[in-house]
Parts: sequence; C-alpha cells; structure tokens
Amino acid sequence: MWWSILLAILIIFLLYCLLPSYWARNRSKKVLRKGQTQKKQIALTFDDGPNPNYTPRLLDILKEHQVTATFFTMGKQAKLYPDIIKRMDAEGHALGIHSYSHRHAWLMSPTRTIRDMIQTYNILEHILGNPPKWYRPPWGTFNLISIFAAERLDLKTAYWSIEAQDWDKNTTVEHIYNTVIKKVHPGAIIVLHDNQGAPGAPERTLKALPTIIKSLKGQGYEFVSLDRMKGEYYAKANN
Repeated sequence: MWWSILLAILIIFLLYCLLPSYWARNRSKKVLRKGQTQKKQIALTFDDGPNPNYTPRLLDILKEHQVTATFFTMGKQAKLYPDIIKRMDAEGHALGIHSYSHRHAWLMSPTRTIRDMIQTYNILEHILGNPPKWYRPPWGTFNLISIFAAERLDLKTAYWSIEAQDWDKNTTVEHIYNTVIKKVHPGAIIVLHDNQGAPGAPERTLKALPTIIKSLKGQGYEFVSLDRMKGEYYAKANN
C-alpha cells in the first residue's frame, strides 16, 4: 500500500514540478532565455525588489551609466515602496512580476499560483496605471500552469542565461564580476538581485555593477531591456 502512495506522489511531482520546469527552462518557445546572437546586446535583470536601501542606489548607478534594465518585483515589496516602482518606470526600465512573496512554484497549488500572479499583477498595474509586461517565477522554477497563467494575463515569461549567485553568503564582489565577464555572450540575459539573499548580498552586487558595466561597454556590448531584446529576437526569427 505504502509503495503505491509513494509512486503516486512521485508521478504527481514529476508531472506538476519537474517536467514543466525542465520544459520551460530548456525547450519552451514561450520563454525568453536569450536574445539574438548576431548583435552584441545583453539584458541586465534584477529580481526580488524593490528594497529601500539598495534599489534607489542601483537606479542611480544605471542612470549614471545610461543603462536600461528589467526589474522583476515582488508584490509585497512593490506595495510597500510604490515610489521606487514609479521611478523605475519613469527612468525607462521594464517591469515584471516575481510573485507576491517569493514562494516556490513547486509549493503552490494551481489555484494559489493563479491568485499569487493576479495579486502581484494588480499591485503593479495600480501603481503604474499600466499593466506589467513580464513574468519570472521565484527560483526560476515552474509548475504545470505557471506559463499558461502568465499568458492569460498577457505576460511574457523570461528566464536567464547568466547567474552570478550574488544572493549567496559566500559570493564575493570579485566572483560576481568574474562570472558575468567570463560567461557573457551576445544575447545574454543576466540575473542579479537588489533584495533578499544573504545579509548584505545586494551590497556586493552594487559594488560589482559599475565595473561590470564599464567592462562590457568597453567590449562593445549594449545594454537593453527585455522589451527590446524580445522584439528584436522575434523580428529576426520571423524574417
């Protein structure tokens, strides 16, 4: 009896969690994982914010270096700091949703997944006066209905191609810089964080970022939002 229950649990886990995540991360044409490789364009993306201590300073850095980025914000943070959300939008950055409270997709039922997404969507729409355009699930994990629920809200789903582990307590400024520089490629989508992670983690990201931007600009790379990256990627694919 116990083995049949265990088998049923494993099958459900496989169908609801593992296979959808693998498909979304590696196969699905509905998920943007990189831009076109014919141009030296890259996208900086930031998850988990806004944070009142780190995000304004991050925006200052981006403004100083004339870089456009994409922010995947948590609903509870956006609700607390709407002025930061408005500043992101006013300064030309793209915005997306990153769940309400960073709950793992594998721990959410279909109903909870939909409600969480709608709640975060509505918060951003209320603040901006316009709907958000993008969706990225916490931890980069998907469940069976994640992408389909995002589509119902007319949200484009994005993953990434470079992760610098800037949230980890053992990650240094040098590691963040070296990881991005060594792995960079045309069409890269870089994921960094302006909130959460280990204590002080976003501070290291802020310290690494100016040097990363200067180095990549020196190599001829252009920083673009996911809006532009997706538009040019699919325009190329349809030609």
